[in-house]
Amino acid sequence: MSILSTSRAFLCHPRLLRPVSLLRILSSNTPQCRRLTQTLQLGDSNPIYYPRPISYAFDPATPANQSDPIPQTFSFLHSPNLTQTSEYQHSIRLNPQDLKVPWPTSLPCALQSQYWREAEDAASDFLQTLFASNNNPKGDKYLTAVTDAVVSYAINLIPLCGLARIKLLSRTFVLAFLHDDAVDAGNVSDNNVLIPIERNSPTPHKAFDILSEEILAADPINGAILVEDILSWGSTSRNHQQGPTHFNSLDEYIAYGLEDFGATLILRCVEFSITTPCSSSSPTDLQSVSYLKSLCAKHLLLTNDLYSYAKEVASGDAGLNAVRVVQDLMGVSDSSAKMMIRFMLRDLERQMDEEYTRLLTSSSMNVNEVQLKHARAMIIAVAGNMFFSATCDRQYTLQLSMTIPSHTGATGRDSRQPHIYDNINNYRIPGLSSSCLMYARSDFSMQAKSGIKPQPRQVPLRP
Repeated sequence: MSILSTSRAFLCHPRLLRPVSLLRILSSNTPQCRRLTQTLQLGDSNPIYYPRPISYAFDPATPANQSDPIPQTFSFLHSPNLTQTSEYQHSIRLNPQDLKVPWPTSLPCALQSQYWREAEDAASDFLQTLFASNNNPKGDKYLTAVTDAVVSYAINLIPLCGLARIKLLSRTFVLAFLHDDAVDAGNVSDNNVLIPIERNSPTPHKAFDILSEEILAADPINGAILVEDILSWGSTSRNHQQGPTHFNSLDEYIAYGLEDFGATLILRCVEFSITTPCSSSSPTDLQSVSYLKSLCAKHLLLTNDLYSYAKEVASGDAGLNAVRVVQDLMGVSDSSAKMMIRFMLRDLERQMDEEYTRLLTSSSMNVNEVQLKHARAMIIAVAGNMFFSATCDRQYTLQLSMTIPSHTGATGRDSRQPHIYDNINNYRIPGLSSSCLMYARSDFSMQAKSGIKPQPRQVPLRP
């Protein structure tokens, strides 16, 4: 079985082999939420940017009675600090709690690019170039789903860049998405969307050729590095079609999964988003943040696996996933395994905050502002991936938790009614240990032990 059929590629998306799931996503009953990105108020010359509307939100693994206080970590992401520098001038601060998005993380918030509408246009235009309307084997619904997924991914993970870069990187994720789908479906001869094996391939590869030319024109130095990473991931994704089916440890799985998942390419896109044609990161710069980079990569992978697991199970996908690996290794239920992954994510966040603080305060390291900016951008990408995963429509083929009708007023604000039903998993675990290992050894099913099954809750949505 193809490794990528597990939805473990870095864009967790509806597969070509799963038309039922795709139709559910794009059915006429699914609310399509859209509104203007900016609205001018009378007497104010500065545009007001609104975040991209969301239709769903869910949490696959958090106890309802969790009462542990959220530590004051990642101080640079707290609201007052975001307004003190131009570093965040292209982004919108998202407070997930205000948006009724479950946020079981120590990350204070997420950021989103204010250019999400322009990113939609860039992704859509690229797809129209690749698939002419009179010769489109995929269908308009598929292209709409691709656009929605790619844009949500790009604007939440790389919100610090300006307009030109967010448009370019949105198109980069389109290529990665299409290549992944083609490889997963066995269409290894579809050169229209595949990433070539080598840079100077004698065979035209339409999507890659167009995109690589745009990247190199925008930034010859940093763009060349990004193009090489695109080629590298494309080759890896082909080679991993016949991968291992068992791992002796979670660390062994993570080492393999990070390559398959595309963590290097994702974080290269993050780096590209904050560089300029006149600047590039030196090996010394990259080395100083290498440990933080490894922590962020693991968080990206485990978040993807945790939030996609239910969809994979529902679709009969028996491929590899961290939840399944933990379940097999420890002999625990999938509910227990998911809770363990959640604890691991929180522990990774603790380590990320400690490492960033060390970079910020250690005078002996001679860490410069370029390195710190790179560090912050990676942490912001982790937060964005959490928000993307919790609000991604494709995860809702099984765990639909929140449906938000689209009623956009003249001001660009939603006049949404508070008739929103939240079906987040509500488990209460008596004596829940703070240790992942101790929790695994307890080996009890959360539903069976608590006697409490998930119940729908009516959650008012703030206008």
